[in-house]
Amino acid sequence: MLFSPRWPTRSGPTGPARRPTPRRGLRRALGGLGVLGAAGVLGAVSLSLPLTPIGAAGAPAPAPAIAWAPCPTTPGYRCGALRVPLDYGHPTHGAVALAVMEHVAPHGRGVVVFNPGGPGESGVSILPLEVSWIPAAVRDHLTLVSFDERGTGASDPLLCGPSPGAAASATAGTPSGTRVFAGLARACRSAYPALFPTVTTTTSARDMDRLRQALGVDRIDYYGTSYGSVLGTVYRQLFPAHVRSMVLDGAVDSNLSLTVDADLEAPAIQAALDHDLTACSAAPGCPLGADPVGFYRSLQHRLAQAPLPAPGGGDTTPVTEGDLDSATLLYLSVPALTPGFLPALVSAAAGDGAPLRSVALTLETDLDGKSLVGPLWTIQCSDAVAHPNGATTAALARSLDARYPLGGAEAVANNLIGCPGWAGSGGPVAPIEPVKAPTALVIGNTGDPNTPYASARLLASAIRGRLVTYIAYSHSWLLNGNTDACMQAVVGSYLAAGTLPAAGTRCGP
Repeated sequence: MLFSPRWPTRSGPTGPARRPTPRRGLRRALGGLGVLGAAGVLGAVSLSLPLTPIGAAGAPAPAPAIAWAPCPTTPGYRCGALRVPLDYGHPTHGAVALAVMEHVAPHGRGVVVFNPGGPGESGVSILPLEVSWIPAAVRDHLTLVSFDERGTGASDPLLCGPSPGAAASATAGTPSGTRVFAGLARACRSAYPALFPTVTTTTSARDMDRLRQALGVDRIDYYGTSYGSVLGTVYRQLFPAHVRSMVLDGAVDSNLSLTVDADLEAPAIQAALDHDLTACSAAPGCPLGADPVGFYRSLQHRLAQAPLPAPGGGDTTPVTEGDLDSATLLYLSVPALTPGFLPALVSAAAGDGAPLRSVALTLETDLDGKSLVGPLWTIQCSDAVAHPNGATTAALARSLDARYPLGGAEAVANNLIGCPGWAGSGGPVAPIEPVKAPTALVIGNTGDPNTPYASARLLASAIRGRLVTYIAYSHSWLLNGNTDACMQAVVGSYLAAGTLPAAGTRCGP
């Protein structure tokens, strides 16, 4: 037992938030789940909202309670908006309204805040799916809340930068891939001059504490997947006294540099793809024939030498090896939710790249159909301490591709293709260190191609968390193994009662 299961109580707000200590994000892999929309919460959000009142010592006044109303398109859920300062250093200089959604527990005793990852994915759009996946012991007793971070979803999204098709097709280590993202920061700053510098994980962590205040609880439980583990660890660093429990699933060690992330991810992608292609060859009727690895490598080479024609219908970007890489990462991350991947490979080999582009696009667009390119790379790059230049990034892509031909180029694209020469000014995330807070539960999949198991182990060590190992080739437990009875018991007992599993706990098929 880590700590007594003292449930958060509705109370008045606490004092001013701490000064943030600040570092980085991780790319998304939730595409292909179907479009849910933003539940009709908010349309475009204006930065010219009434100015935030001033509290003690110039800090923002405590957040008022959220005015909840039934969500227009999602029965059983309540929607609302949370006003947060545009700039916490100058809290009277405008505000941003964040879309918020909650699923009220029938026997409510506390609040779990969810973040689905990305960075940049709409927490509001994904919440109904997460509610269906989480253990019943949790959803019956804890109200489940999620929000769209500033610059994302229905919270004034950064719709800037290259098109999703151009982003999906960009190949790391090539001049054309570099050109795709060259003007992203400039375009986003020009389109959103006030908001753009504030779209960082550190600021979102401060926004999350405003959400805690608005919910009227002293402490929150938190569940973050993928990049959501970065937001969670930053929040825990800044507000340790306001954390009751924290699950970091598909965990990312935000102390690592972008290049180290790529170094770790390249062999993870290669191992996962080799595993899946080998499994296909052993299955009757594998659409890739008797040698799936050879089929895949041949398609890689063909697309690198001669991209396929643009799909049309307004999409004018040729289908490239980058599309293959993007589609592959999505498939490896959530294979059960990407049934069109293998048929798309067959179509591409026959000269039709449209199905492959369709799969790849789901890595670059949110569940509500909005482009993720602007918010994803704004958060990813602004959070990073260092941004290797184009030459260094290209050299890393060539080096990793030579060592891991099935995963090297995508590992670089996934982590830093948008960051060379980054001109964002939000400030990096500070090093994550142990703090005096309840022990976090860190979940790592042994064969995770997107957030490698090695990263989960490093994060658990850095924050002195309790590592739980899920044996699977896929991205995060919640997305891929939520029916596993062992993990259901681990997560349910931890969130519902505060009970930590035994050290060294392993679950899986």
